[in-house]
Amino acid sequence: MSKYMTIPLIIFAVVGILLIPLIGLFISSCLKADPPLPEITYGEFPFKIEYEINGELVVIEDTVICEFTGFKFSWGGEGKMRQWKSHLASGRQGNYLLLRIVDGINDLYCNVRDPAYYMGESSRGFYDNEKPPGSFLKNGPVLSSQELFDKYGIRFISWEFSPPIENKFR
Repeated sequence: MSKYMTIPLIIFAVVGILLIPLIGLFISSCLKADPPLPEITYGEFPFKIEYEINGELVVIEDTVICEFTGFKFSWGGEGKMRQWKSHLASGRQGNYLLLRIVDGINDLYCNVRDPAYYMGESSRGFYDNEKPPGSFLKNGPVLSSQELFDKYGIRFISWEFSPPIENKFR
């Protein structure tokens, strides 16, 4: 065998050894039964957030609309999971609310709760209603209340989120 054949064979063997466990995991996960279906697949959850930005009061009232969209595969060891999507009644997709435009690329958002939380999946998305909504830069970390005020002049005054529903999964 020539030296030109040895290198591709070694690469093929290494890639094969690395991929075989992943392929096995993927196939076994795909063959598993789907998690139980939710009894309730749609919900609307009003919320209200009041905050000051540089001394000016801003009040946002909107509704998170959540829907069951099927199942997804999670590589995090959870296997198949129920998948939910959400959007705001005002038209924005997802569960994030724009608080302030910083530079058009790395703007400031807050989280108005995950759809799995609202739809009764208590194991996914714990939120403490005593603490202000989680705020973060689009491409950055979650900010503490103090950082939010010191860097961006934003202070949450009050927040009211609808509680999650009691859903059954069959």
